[in-house]
Parts: sequence; structure tokens; C-alpha cells
Amino acid sequence: MLLSVIKHGEQPDIEELSGLVEALGYMVVGSIVQRRRSFVPSTYAGKGKIKELKKLAEKEDASLIVTYHNLSPSQIRNIERITGLKIRDRTEIILDIFAERARTKEAKIQVELARCYHHLSRLRGKGKELSRLGGGIGTRGPGETLLETESRAIRRRIHSLKREIEKYANRRCLFTKSRKKSGLVTVAVTGYTNVGKSTLVKRLTGEEIFIKNIPFATLDARTGRVFLRNINKKVLITDTVGFIKDIPHELIASFKTTLQEIANSDIVTVVYDITSSNLETESEAVEKILKEIGVSDKPRVTVFNKTDLIEGDEEIFRLMVAGRVKNPENPVFISAKTGKGIDSFLQKLEGMVTMLSL
Repeated sequence: MLLSVIKHGEQPDIEELSGLVEALGYMVVGSIVQRRRSFVPSTYAGKGKIKELKKLAEKEDASLIVTYHNLSPSQIRNIERITGLKIRDRTEIILDIFAERARTKEAKIQVELARCYHHLSRLRGKGKELSRLGGGIGTRGPGETLLETESRAIRRRIHSLKREIEKYANRRCLFTKSRKKSGLVTVAVTGYTNVGKSTLVKRLTGEEIFIKNIPFATLDARTGRVFLRNINKKVLITDTVGFIKDIPHELIASFKTTLQEIANSDIVTVVYDITSSNLETESEAVEKILKEIGVSDKPRVTVFNKTDLIEGDEEIFRLMVAGRVKNPENPVFISAKTGKGIDSFLQKLEGMVTMLSL
């Protein structure tokens, strides 16, 4: 069961949230959206809407409620008391997906770090609640002591995980220096989640990469080589973690070293799913994250993938994306699945690599 409060100017994607929940093996049986000027401090949505949610959940035999926004501990407690159901927020769902997809030790460490950040933010929200368990005047109540103890333990774990991640960051730094000395050009393949980035990298490099039509199938940066025949040069192609709208800050912070692969690249390839009905929203999300990591001004190729799923030629494709994607630099239309348009993409790369070599 999904619950979202839409404030003025917001556009939460309930369809995408459904996809995230289903990616964990749950079945979405219903959703409720309420438009308000602000969240209700005690219950997130209005109490009438919460009671409506309870009736719908009982009718559909739901066992879990997922909210689009992060909730405070008191909001969670109040909604659970009214509905009798467990509450998860969108950030927790995404963290669960990341935990399920993590395959390497580095990815697992980054996911754990993100969980620690999220837990710590929730713990801060319990401060007043726990402090009320305390004793008399001039004393530190047992609740406050418990809060401090748990907070200290989480901070120690965060410090330890950061040290582990720093080791991987140092290795990446050494690799980047070695690559620059060798003169190899690096191309980072990035974009919204589930648009076919890994399929494109596998098509170009022949590397064995896990591919599945699910959100965040790839968490680890994977690099392979591509030989550009017309200019007799090799380039490195790096597959990177997918983006998503309103990406939790915990993930940006914990996956900083992985995202650094994009920052260290010479050329950024931004991939879009041309069949997506949310190209505008996805483009805004991609541009926002690229700006956050400082690569919005890098040389870019914009790839519109999955053309095999629609009929048409390049002129029709251009009309389909016109005005819907921000900064569509050097656009090329391909099907990473069938290989159609790959030669055009490689020609774009060859031209950009040649310019960088001048």
C-alpha cells in the first residue's frame, strides 16, 4: 500500500515508487495521494486520509505501507498505531534494493554506510521522545543516555566504514593517475536507472556485466576497453550506478567514491530510455546530480536507447525528444540490445576523442 502527500510544486512519481516496491518482491495493491500545502506534523497525511488508508488496506489485505517521503519517528508511530500496519519510506526501499544488488565488498560497505546515515537521522528525531524517559531535576535521564550511547556507536561505525571506503578511493586515485599517464581517454556511461547503460557497455566492450530489467541492477563501476578503429585509439568505458529522482542524500554521501568515476572521466555519456513517458523528469534528475558532482560542463554524448521498441527513423526520434531533455549534446539514437546505431555512437566518440587529443 502506497501513501504520498503532494505539496505545492512537488511531483512525486507514484508509478516509479510502485516499481521500486515491486523490485523487492512486494505486490502493490493500492495507493492513496493527498494534496496539501504542508505535511501534518503528527501523521504526515491528514487523519481522515490515514483512516481511509486503513480501510483500503483492510479491504486489500495489505501488510505494509510505503510512503514517498521520509517520516519522523513520531509520524511512523502514529500512523502504525492508527492503521496497525508497518511503515517503510522510499529511502528504506531504495536502501533495501541497493543491499540486495550489492555484489562487491565496496558496494556492500557503501550500502551499510548509507543505512548508518539514515538510522542516525531517524535517531536524532527520537531525541525528545527518549529524553522524556529521564529522571528528575539536574539528572540525565536513562532515555537521553540510551540515545547518546546508540548515536555514539553509529558514529563509530560510520567512521570505520569511511576509512574502508577511503582505501578504495585511494586505489581509484592511483588508477586515474596511471590512466592519465598512459594517455587513455575515459568515457563514463551514466544516466537514469534502468535505461540500458550496462547493456550498452557490454555491447561495446564484451565484458560480462550483470544485466536485468530492474532498478539499480548495477551498483559497481565496471570498466572495459573499446578500440576506435577509425582513429586507431583505445578508450576506457566505465559503467556507473544509475540515478533516480529525489535520490536520498545518504546514497550520494556513501557512494561518493563510485560517483567519482564520473568526475574523473574525460567524456560523459548520458543514456536515456527514449520510450520513457517521464523523460522531462528523468532529465531534470540527471542534470541535478551531474551538477552536484561537478561534471555538468564535461564533454558529453547524449544517447537515446531502446529505439528497437518503437517504429520510426532518426527524424521521428528527434521530434519525440525535442524539448523534453535538457542539454541533449551530440544526440545519437541507438538500440544497445540489437546494436542498431552503435556505429553512429562510436563515430561521435571518435570525433570527441580526436578533439581532446589536439
